[in-house]
Amino acid sequence: MLVECGKEIGGREVGKIRPNSFTNRIKSNRISTLQLSNYKDIVSPHKGSINSLQVDLTEGRYLLSSASDASVAVYDVQRPTHHEGGGVIAKHKSVFVVDKQHQHGHKYAVSSAVWYPIDTGLFITGSYDHCVKVWDTNTTQVVMNFKMPGKVYRNAMSSLATSHMLIAVGTEDVQVRLCDIASGAFSHTLSGHRGKLMLL
Repeated sequence: MLVECGKEIGGREVGKIRPNSFTNRIKSNRISTLQLSNYKDIVSPHKGSINSLQVDLTEGRYLLSSASDASVAVYDVQRPTHHEGGGVIAKHKSVFVVDKQHQHGHKYAVSSAVWYPIDTGLFITGSYDHCVKVWDTNTTQVVMNFKMPGKVYRNAMSSLATSHMLIAVGTEDVQVRLCDIASGAFSHTLSGHRGKLMLL
């Protein structure tokens, strides 16, 4: 791998390899050498397919997952809950799970779950039950609930935003709605799409 990478860099330095080709070759080499870790295992509490995963942007420590069984889970990926295999394999069970049995849990599949970008005190979920919910991580309680006109396919927040608290929401409706956590209202509706919004 290192010899191949050295040849690629040498070829790029003398102009034999174009920049885009160089980038693609390096990416391909890295992807082909990826392997699953045999020393870390995330134990999923979900009973359905996982729809979204995100590691928090502040500490890089907490993994947030959502699933088709209407559940959301948080894991600490730095501190295992226990070890197996003579202490070699670190097992990470969820710190907590919010599911249908929770007082304010979603009723249908949770299509998207994202961390609030500047701390892990809040996370946001969107569901096929036409709701976007803002959760307090410490109490696992809903602090805000936005009703949408259709199934929620994706919700997102800017990782650079520090002056606003807007959530962009894509639904089966053709419009993108911006929900403002500070006011609890919709701040903007963006039109122009002709079909369902699956990604943001």
